[in-house]
Amino acid sequence: MTNNKALCFSCLYRDTRPETGTGFELIYCTKKEMVVRPKIACPIYGKETERSKEEMRNSMYGTFDEEEDG
Repeated sequence: MTNNKALCFSCLYRDTRPETGTGFELIYCTKKEMVVRPKIACPIYGKETERSKEEMRNSMYGTFDEEEDG
């Protein structure tokens, strides 16, 4: 039997910054705020896309209006 659910490595909430200190077998989940092992299913799974990453960055850091030259 195959499982078609995506792994945590494609989850929006994983933190891939090297300063988190997690190795290959562990990831830091920013939603749970804890280090977890990658798993097949997660109740808070959010698929990582460019749009979802941009929305998450905007919610964390806010948005800046570009200054117009002139």
